[in-house]
Amino acid sequence: MTVPTVNLLNWLARLPFLTVDDLALLTGSPAPDVETALRELARAGQVDSITPSSPEMASTRLYVLTEWARRQTATRKQVSLPLNARDIFRRLASLEATVALNVFAAGLVTASRRTADAGLADLWTLPRSRSADAWWPPGVHAFGSFRIGTAHAPFFVFVDRAGAPSAHRATLVAGWYRFREGPQRWGTGDVPPVLILCPGPAREDAWSQHVLASADRRRLPPLPVLMANRASLGDRPDGPHWRPADGSSRATLIERLGVKPAPTKYSPPHPLRLASCPSEATDRATPLHRWAQETARDRRSASRLELFAALSLMTSEVEKRLLDCLGRHPLLTETELATVLQVQPRVATLALERALTNGLIATFGTTAPPHYCLTPTALGLLAARDEVPVRRYARHSSVTALPGAHGGRVPTLLHQFEHTVGTNSFFVSWLRHVRGGGPRLVTWLNAAESAVRLDAPGSRRWLRPDGGGTVIANSCAQQFFLEWDRGTERLQVIAFKLVRYTEYFRAQRVRGNDPPTLLFVTTTPQREELVWRVELATTEQSNDHLMTTTASLLDRLGPFGEVWRTHSQQHRTRWPGSAEHEYSLEVRR
Repeated sequence: MTVPTVNLLNWLARLPFLTVDDLALLTGSPAPDVETALRELARAGQVDSITPSSPEMASTRLYVLTEWARRQTATRKQVSLPLNARDIFRRLASLEATVALNVFAAGLVTASRRTADAGLADLWTLPRSRSADAWWPPGVHAFGSFRIGTAHAPFFVFVDRAGAPSAHRATLVAGWYRFREGPQRWGTGDVPPVLILCPGPAREDAWSQHVLASADRRRLPPLPVLMANRASLGDRPDGPHWRPADGSSRATLIERLGVKPAPTKYSPPHPLRLASCPSEATDRATPLHRWAQETARDRRSASRLELFAALSLMTSEVEKRLLDCLGRHPLLTETELATVLQVQPRVATLALERALTNGLIATFGTTAPPHYCLTPTALGLLAARDEVPVRRYARHSSVTALPGAHGGRVPTLLHQFEHTVGTNSFFVSWLRHVRGGGPRLVTWLNAAESAVRLDAPGSRRWLRPDGGGTVIANSCAQQFFLEWDRGTERLQVIAFKLVRYTEYFRAQRVRGNDPPTLLFVTTTPQREELVWRVELATTEQSNDHLMTTTASLLDRLGPFGEVWRTHSQQHRTRWPGSAEHEYSLEVRR
């Protein structure tokens, strides 16, 4: 079977950076035939390809139109397609979201062929640059429509990123409300639904809260959004995965969009399809991979967008994991990074050297060994990956980086150097001292990620631990908060914190939840005794969820050793405990 090359070009114009398997699903052709046709198009200078490296996706070759082929397509007035160089650079910088959208599109096209009474009329990625009078809401990634009988059911698609902060979602939702209620072409108060591809069930709830809260403030009906967990879609994205913002029940996409949709007031300009394949390219541009190498090596003439696109392609999978790790947990050493990333020391050394060379990380502090943190360039790279404006990302995400050349305050985690280093040592110790069958640290939250809002009548306060996490022991998950006390904090401040924790634990019990354990690490047994006295004096009762220890005991025996003290005894026990082991040890003075 021969694959019409023009079909491949049409899909690559609509959805840049498709794999062979994606194109096979989209065209309904065997993958080997698609691969052969792509080689022909590459020889003709019409298709380029890259091989990405990312922890989130396989290292599978991705195909895109060359600059020459995009120009040929653009001459046909393809105003709705992402055909200019900036669009390609933006998709390179956010390749993970681009690939997630393409996987969804390929699955939707394939699934629609199996539906007798409905089919996908068209689907394409929207340009990132958007005029004030554009017919699509700000921030959405793609537009498509189902053909249901004689009617069409249009929809937009948005790919949510796990690293995008809550403030970004709130801004997007506000923009979508303004678009719907403003003078736009679909009719004021009317707009097609937005399909939100979420990175997990919890994010669905977060989107729902934003949509409903914004509707209440405006006294308007909720936005027509449909949410689904990307991991659950599989090869049937049209299946019963979709829920609205104002409900929890799930249904198929066709059921949600309407069995008999009403005719829309506006028909957007669908991109034309090429009728024939353009002739062989008359000029050959530099392949994207070589361009990325040259731009990353000599960045003087590159724009920030070009630099982020090049670095996204040239940064290895281990380096990207390193950036994510240092962004969430700054001031780790080389040895600690090898432990956290679970790589050989030489691999960590090489990744650090490359990241230093590319200006993505820097050392901070004067103590040996060196402690590393992200640079403003790395912050911009991560913001571009998660498709969040860099200022909003720096202010609202849980990523910590050095301030830019324009100045600014040193972030708290860097400013409080010894405190951050001590907190890191606790979590790294969990990872370093894991034994077969023993407790395992499976989640490590930084201070921003572990913060909890305390809502009470007439007030809204925050509980801000130094960190948190989840430990698996005896096939049970147990959550904890960490307070790392260097002995410098006034007892009044500790008392205030313990009162807040008590309020939180009480509220959790009222809701029927099992509260996390508070692990309080301090400097000496004398300081530890003071903590217990403050606890009893301020809360007027013993806290069942508080356990204390000292940093020296942790260093000697590890966090899962007999190092934890409870209110009921001045003996040490293990945490997490089990019915099979009840260990105790006299307090080491």
